[in-house]
Amino acid sequence: MPRPRAELAVAIAAAATFGAVLASYSALRPIRDAMVLDGDPDRIPWLFSATFVAMLALAPVWARLVARGPRRVVPIAFHGFALCALGFAAATRAQLAPVVIGRVFYVWAAVFNLFVVSVFWSLLADLVGPTLAKRAYGPIAAGGTIGGIAGPLATKALVGTLGVAGILAVSAALLELAALGVIVVRHTGKGLATEHEPEAKRLPGGAWDGIAHVARTPYLRALVGYVLCTACAATFVYLAKARIGHDLLPDRTARTELFASIDMWINVAVLAVQLLLAGPLLGAVGPGLVLCVLPLVQGLGLAALAFAPSVGALTAVLIAGGTATHGLTRPSRELLFTVLGRDDKYRAKNVIDTVGYRFGDVGSVWIGEGLGATGMALLALPLAIGWIALATRLGAGFRKETQ
Repeated sequence: MPRPRAELAVAIAAAATFGAVLASYSALRPIRDAMVLDGDPDRIPWLFSATFVAMLALAPVWARLVARGPRRVVPIAFHGFALCALGFAAATRAQLAPVVIGRVFYVWAAVFNLFVVSVFWSLLADLVGPTLAKRAYGPIAAGGTIGGIAGPLATKALVGTLGVAGILAVSAALLELAALGVIVVRHTGKGLATEHEPEAKRLPGGAWDGIAHVARTPYLRALVGYVLCTACAATFVYLAKARIGHDLLPDRTARTELFASIDMWINVAVLAVQLLLAGPLLGAVGPGLVLCVLPLVQGLGLAALAFAPSVGALTAVLIAGGTATHGLTRPSRELLFTVLGRDDKYRAKNVIDTVGYRFGDVGSVWIGEGLGATGMALLALPLAIGWIALATRLGAGFRKETQ
């Protein structure tokens, strides 16, 4: 297949696959967020801590699996999470220990979100180099956004008929569709000669190599720093969301409908940004400057939620932050990995995206609980300054690697 046709085929297949991935997760996200607010929001820090422990346990397992053939294990990971979703569906339908299952489900959903997205982008970074990624990552991310729009719409329309168990089964089916899509992406990607390494059947190294290499490499340490800042701001916003949702929307159905509507509008805005702005901006100024947008948006959002808490302010902040995160930051940050070697694309990237992000979650959730709304708003300014400094450093590192 000629290279232009191969590039187009990979972009289309990857966009459809990412759409199925995000549709799978976004279908169950409103249920997860509504379930956790049935009780006291003070339990959230403990759930974040449990999620970090789960991520830490999963990282070496993934590293060992990757050693057997990095591109082949991605659909296997999708199959595993789909099977778990069906298990939760069965337990929910049988009303088996609802409180315990609800908490385990919350932790699992948080792991599912970061892990499946991370391994999908690892595969793409392995198939394409930075030149193609600048052109294709925006449209590919847009495919995911379409799935992200479809997921909450499906939940809102079907949860009354199918119930929670039915939505979980739909989520599992979508993830199986994504696993099939990964195989198609790999097949079409064989026509591309990447700017780095040919495909390897095995990836040498041990279970903890990803963590060790992140600690030794300045570029990867800067990436970890940016991810930690992202997680910290997102967690502060999430705590505000939990507080406002619990106090002002005591009914689960009202919360589910509001959160589903917010997710839908976030994805509509993200789709417009990905199709119209992401590609041209990345091509014109590179990822460093684009990564500076999110710190500005989240800093202003935290201040607004601290000093004028309301459902309207919450809706505006969540939509603006979600748009910046997924419309600009996601393709920009994924572009940074395309200049790395295969080991870093799978092992180090997964450590940064999962363990690193959840470490930021668990640390900032306890800090946020101690600071309160006003303290989190005051911390937003120094956080944003450090965050922007890391973004500019990453942009410089990317330019150096591509020159």
